[in-house]
Amino acid sequence: MTKPIPHRTAILAGLVASLALSGCMALPQSAVQALPQDASADTVQLAEMKDAMAGAEPTVTPQLRPAPLVGRGFAQVSKQPGESLNQRRILAMRAARLDALRDLTEQVHGIRITSDSLLRDAVLRNDTLAARVEGTLRGARTVAITPRSHDGYAVTMQLDADTVAYILRAVGTGG
Repeated sequence: MTKPIPHRTAILAGLVASLALSGCMALPQSAVQALPQDASADTVQLAEMKDAMAGAEPTVTPQLRPAPLVGRGFAQVSKQPGESLNQRRILAMRAARLDALRDLTEQVHGIRITSDSLLRDAVLRNDTLAARVEGTLRGARTVAITPRSHDGYAVTMQLDADTVAYILRAVGTGG
């Protein structure tokens, strides 16, 4: 009469048998070893590259920090309405600042371009192009207001890196 094998012993025997048999399995081959004998030179070169890359140390991707966004705007003094030269200068600075904010808004929210072309008798009769920028900005600061020649101003505005990172997180692109 045979004695029944306890449950734990049966499990242990199964594990030992599977470990012993796993030693008989072939180890994974390299890409070059897995190639057929009639492989082309390009295929061999590609397999060698794959093996070299598999053996290389994994690279660490550096943590990128968003850079501040910079917007620039320009305006002419002589084109501004105003009774005195000083009023026109102030309006030119304000117009240049708004142009710089438009530039920043375009970088953050994008620009919508629409175009219409009218073709009659195989001749282009009318071609219009319109650009529209729409969005809300907070946290932009004026970096510089620079006189340009005798009749203009340039304004540089900036969104700090922390604000840009916040925007990137809000739209779900990392940062």
